[in-house]
Amino acid sequence: MTNGATAIGLGLAGAMAGVPIAAVAYGTGESGPVRLPAGWWTGSPARPTEVIVTALLAAIAAAVTGEVIPLGVTLPAYWLFAVVGVGLAIIDVRCRRLPHRLTGALWVSSGLLFTIASLAGSNVGPLLRAACAGIAAAAIMLTIALALPGQLGLGDAVFVGVIAFNLGWLGWHTAMLGFLAGLLLHGTIASVARIRRSNDVKNPSIPMGPALAAGWALAVVLAA
Repeated sequence: MTNGATAIGLGLAGAMAGVPIAAVAYGTGESGPVRLPAGWWTGSPARPTEVIVTALLAAIAAAVTGEVIPLGVTLPAYWLFAVVGVGLAIIDVRCRRLPHRLTGALWVSSGLLFTIASLAGSNVGPLLRAACAGIAAAAIMLTIALALPGQLGLGDAVFVGVIAFNLGWLGWHTAMLGFLAGLLLHGTIASVARIRRSNDVKNPSIPMGPALAAGWALAVVLAA
């Protein structure tokens, strides 16, 4: 575990990163590319309260991650996942999408840092485990998405895959915990929402991103 000062520093960095994350999250539409909008340094087009909430969530996620993940080459991968995960959750709630540009950035950053750590430690075991976990989780979700059209999207499968990949570095148990916790949390929220909307003609789907991000956070904390 890191010391308290490091966790606080990473939390403050997360708060600062939360401002452009808010700009991206609230500037992203239901379709089209994900870009930094004009005025991103102030969080625009997000409203001030939205910027504050996003920055606060990013700060908490980054600080907790910095507290439980040991100092080392891989720590930035988890810090980035914590911060970007907040943005992905917001985008999914607003637009019902998990942009591949953001999930792809998490794949690349985790893969790059895990590879560097493996080479530096002359041990490719954790990297292979992470890769197997990520591929397996993505394949399972993709199979479900193809078998049940309209229930899951490709973005969900990609996000689940990178969650398992990121957590797989910490161990099989951690990857499985994050995977199952996210699905269980989403299933619980969806069930409660369906019961409350039972009399509605329209029953919109429940975004999976927030539950998946929460499952990742829970697994990281319990892995300490």
